[in-house]
Amino acid sequence: MHLIPIDSAPYQEMTIAFKGHALRLTLRYNSLADYWAMDVFDLKRDRYTAQGLPLVVGVPILWRRPVEYCFILTDESGIGLDPVGGEDLGQRCFLYIVDKMQIPL
Repeated sequence: MHLIPIDSAPYQEMTIAFKGHALRLTLRYNSLADYWAMDVFDLKRDRYTAQGLPLVVGVPILWRRPVEYCFILTDESGIGLDPVGGEDLGQRCFLYIVDKMQIPL
């Protein structure tokens, strides 16, 4: 698992490298509906892997997509709550990118 550096800014865009992929991640906070969403764009393939995915705790994000990685959002408080409010990312909730082969089924 590799920690992705995020914070509570309502719009974040970053490029990360993982297993030969160059990925542009975009995180957006929707204050009206009170949720975070993520877009994943593969720069080498020049296409989106996913758009508008809600960030939820405990669910391997992109698990069913034909890519060799997924994302895991954790709640470090131990309660297991999804991020609520614009301040949870980078403080209570952390985002990781994981090789799917390393996740036990």
